[in-house]
Amino acid sequence: MSKANARIDVIDAVRGFAVLGIVLANIQSWSGYKFLQFSEIVKLPYDQLDSLFYWAHVALVDGKFYAIFSLLFGIGFGLQWERKGHKPEKFLPMYRRRLGFLLLFGVLHALFWSGDILMLYALLAFVLVALRNLSNRALLRFSLLLLSLFVVSNAAHLFLAEPTEAVEKTARASYPDMSGEEVIAAFGGNSWSRIFSVNLHNIYWRWIDFLPNGRISRVLGFFLLGFYLARTGFFTSTARKPSMIFLLGVPGFALTMLAMKMGLSMGQWPQDAMGIVSKLANVAGQLLMALSYMCILTCVFATSFGRTLMHPLTLVGRTAFTSYLSQSVIGVFLFYGVGFGLIASMGLAQLWAVAIGIYAFQVLAASVWLRVFKQGPIEWLWRCLTQKRYIPNRRTTPIHPAE
Repeated sequence: MSKANARIDVIDAVRGFAVLGIVLANIQSWSGYKFLQFSEIVKLPYDQLDSLFYWAHVALVDGKFYAIFSLLFGIGFGLQWERKGHKPEKFLPMYRRRLGFLLLFGVLHALFWSGDILMLYALLAFVLVALRNLSNRALLRFSLLLLSLFVVSNAAHLFLAEPTEAVEKTARASYPDMSGEEVIAAFGGNSWSRIFSVNLHNIYWRWIDFLPNGRISRVLGFFLLGFYLARTGFFTSTARKPSMIFLLGVPGFALTMLAMKMGLSMGQWPQDAMGIVSKLANVAGQLLMALSYMCILTCVFATSFGRTLMHPLTLVGRTAFTSYLSQSVIGVFLFYGVGFGLIASMGLAQLWAVAIGIYAFQVLAASVWLRVFKQGPIEWLWRCLTQKRYIPNRRTTPIHPAE
């Protein structure tokens, strides 16, 4: 295996790992779990494990995998830009068309489920393209600035807005104008029109939440940092050093624990200066732990046994777009009333088991599909649309199962 191919393959494995974390996070929304009152959660099966699994979610999953996914987007752009030899006339028109279709996929996905990330990615990627000529030093500085830019809006709100009384949380998530019970009732019913209406409502509040949590500037910051990592050969140098796992992971975990101790959600406006400190600790912890995860996977992948062990991740990583969208379809039809109607019936331990089951199914599906076809179905469709022509996808020669 050449060094170039090894780098590409490990990125596929990291991307597959990110898809696993995304299904673990998103299943809380599809299942209605995050809208349940705490008084109802204790009535669910295995409720005694709920606190342990929620701690694991916040400490090890929450924010870390979307950070990896965002970093990989910037890395992917950087690798493509390098392969095209920095020739904008050949690369940029097609890449911008690619982003236009990504935006279309995102709009369609968001209408199906409000938690879509593709729309935001596509819009911010146009900004990433415009900043492609920044120097490495400027990329690093600007990315870190963007990752912490939410401090400005949070400080302005803290000092300029009218003070509000802290409201005691009764569920993991809630809306100012709609109770969790109403959301669960809508999604648990069999009316597509009602589901669509409440989903639009949730999209609105999701984008409103981008203001206190700084999601827009942070995602762009991750994009630029990923672009920087691609330029500086992160996967072929820094990520291969076992020491980086600890140099990044230990402070990242410590900052995450500090943020959990302080307790302010990224989606809440701070009540005092320590609330801003809590958010800074949260974001820094997410970034450092995400990079540490990537280093762990890269070090493991550097061995023959590690590549074999991580082959399932690589399969899903090669079909990440298809896997991401199909997770939403599976989740909706498992839990909503128009499907199997399992909404609000499972505790977090059960939901993690279901999420891992969904992922295992996707590994199997990717394995079967990629033995016959070169790309996942959505990846292939996206490529055809981008290049404005039909591209054969079927393999002309069989591949070894371990490839």
